[in-house]
Parts: sequence; C-alpha cells; structure tokens
Amino acid sequence: MGCIVGLILLLLLFVLLCPICYKADGEFHEGDKRIRVKLRYLLGLVRGDYIYPEPGNIVFKVAWFTLYDSGAEDEVEDAVEDAAENADSKTTTDAEKPRVAADAGAKAANGENATRSEKAANGENATSSKKTANGEKTKKKEPLKSPIYYIKKAFENFKHKIIAKIKLLYKEFNFYKKLLFHEDTQKLLSTFKKQLLKILKVIIPKKGRCNIEYGMDSPDTTAYIFGVYSLLFFKKTKRYVVIPNFDQKCLEGDFEIKGYFNIFSILIKALPIILSKKLRLTKARIDRHFENMEKAKRKEEKRHETMLGALEEEYSVS
Repeated sequence: MGCIVGLILLLLLFVLLCPICYKADGEFHEGDKRIRVKLRYLLGLVRGDYIYPEPGNIVFKVAWFTLYDSGAEDEVEDAVEDAAENADSKTTTDAEKPRVAADAGAKAANGENATRSEKAANGENATSSKKTANGEKTKKKEPLKSPIYYIKKAFENFKHKIIAKIKLLYKEFNFYKKLLFHEDTQKLLSTFKKQLLKILKVIIPKKGRCNIEYGMDSPDTTAYIFGVYSLLFFKKTKRYVVIPNFDQKCLEGDFEIKGYFNIFSILIKALPIILSKKLRLTKARIDRHFENMEKAKRKEEKRHETMLGALEEEYSVS
C-alpha cells in the first residue's frame, strides 16, 4: 500500500514539476504574415502545434494519438457537404417517378372526396350554427367591465413590466457599485493584480528576440500595449525592440521566443488568491445578493397578481 501511495505522489510531482516548453516565431511584412507555435509537455508526450497563415491549423496530440486537428475537421466537413449534395441530386430524380402515379391517384380520389365533403359540410354547418348561437347567448351573459378598469389594468401592467424592472436594475447597479468600492474587494483586486504580474513573469519567454513596429486604431490602445510590454520586458529591451506607431495602424517586423514554466510555480503564485479570505467574503456577498433579488422578483409577481385580482373584483359590473 505504501509503495502505491509513493508512486502516486511521484507521478503527481512529475506532472506538477515537469516544464511546459513553448516556442514561437513569426514574420510580418506588408500583409504577409507567418506564425508558428510549438508546445511540449511531459517530455514531449503531450504536443501542440499551430501554423498560420489562414485558414490556420491547430494540432493537439498525446503520444501517438491525435486529440484535435482543425485541418482534418475541415476536410471532414467538406466531405459531408459533398455527400449531402450528391444525395440531394439522387433523391430529386428518384422522387419524380412516384409523383406521376400519385397525381393520377389524387385526381381519381378528388371526385369521391368532393361528394363526401359536400355531405359532411352540410352537417357541420348545421351543428356549427347551433354552437355559434349558443356561444352568442353565453357571451351576452358574461359581465362587462368598467372603462376605468381597463385604464387601471394598463397602468398596473406598465408598472409591473417597466417601473419594477427599472427598480431592480437600479438595485443591481447600487450593489455592484458598493461591492467594487468595498474595502475587502479593493484588497482582493490589489492581491489579484500583484499575483497576476508574478504569474506573467513566470510565463514570459526566457530567450528570444523581436524587432516589431506596431500601431493600433486608437493611440490609447497603442500606449496601453506598450506599457504592458515595458512592465514585462523592462530588463530585456536590447533583445526585444518594440516601436509604437501612434499615427497609423501597422504591424511590421519579426520575432522568435522560447520559454518554459511548470504548473507548480503557477499554483504557488495563485494560492494567495485562491485561499484569500476576502475572496470567500466577496463570493458570499454576491450569493446573498442573488438570493435577495430572486425574493424581490417573486414578491413583485405576487403583488402584481393580487392587484389584478382586486381590480377584477372591484370594477366588474353586471
């Protein structure tokens, strides 16, 4: 028994500590783009590859088994479409033969059906006239409503569908506003930001080079991306040259990066967030809010039903 537990622990440590290696390279020149990404895990037992340009191909393998291949899926879809088109063409030609026989039989049956339908129509008209006469009598006996009833009913429906929903949305907005600026939430967000930066520093490439000039639609977005780059690669500006272009949208240059990380190091960095007491308190507040909102909705539905029932009794006159 102890040997089995030891083997399980060794296997778990191997999975957690085995590095996930990745490599990516690409070129961007005047609309011509090329990107290749390789991912290796468990000493190459788990492999992933991505090749661009379009349509792009993603392959994910475990040992000798292919778990996912986007190129193979496209080929299967094309084959299915071709088979469906061929089947439609065959069925249309085969379906034309029985149509002629069906038309001849339908013409012969129409004569017999016509006489039967005339007899049945006469009987149905008699019974329907009796039913309509009885229905008119019963309708006349139903009590009428006062015009004020319809006005108040329309106002109550408007109050239920529009005003009540606006009040619920206002409560939602106030809750999330208070939750965002709550002391526990602010501390949780600061912890999340700090640990996320640590996780990104673990994942960022250990080796590589790049020489890229880029520009986005908005200068603000360009500046934001450059700020993130400066935080992550501030010690490697000689090998990673990134030039922001604030005047126009562009992407020119080439890059090559290599890196590795393991699951254990990411879990260690994420533990302060997962085990945070502030996270549990925030989740409890959100759960309580959802329960209160459901109660408020049910209460509003009951109020609306009782109001309509009261109006029905108050403004019905014979």
